[in-house]
Amino acid sequence: MSTKTQRTMLAGAAVVAVLALGQLSKGEAIEQDDWLTAYCTDAAVWAAEEARGVPLELRTGQPDYKGIAEESCPGMRPAGPALPTDVSPARLAMPDTVPFNQFVQF
Repeated sequence: MSTKTQRTMLAGAAVVAVLALGQLSKGEAIEQDDWLTAYCTDAAVWAAEEARGVPLELRTGQPDYKGIAEESCPGMRPAGPALPTDVSPARLAMPDTVPFNQFVQF
């Protein structure tokens, strides 16, 4: 083989290698995105349950063990307090003037 042919084959192999590495980095970026979404979801669930006073052994999700949720998870904010257990959700939706035993009819 001539020197020119060898250089052409080497250049072609380099281009193929660069394209292959580019595809690998795209896959890694997608995996990183998926991981961050799952991490943020778990951290948000943990924070919401913590704000609601759920006992530690009953919480789901995971704490923000890497300390990155505040800057990496857009829209993550503390949850409001839990509803009292003695109040029905239907009662919250209906005004006080409506008798409690009245049902909504569709």
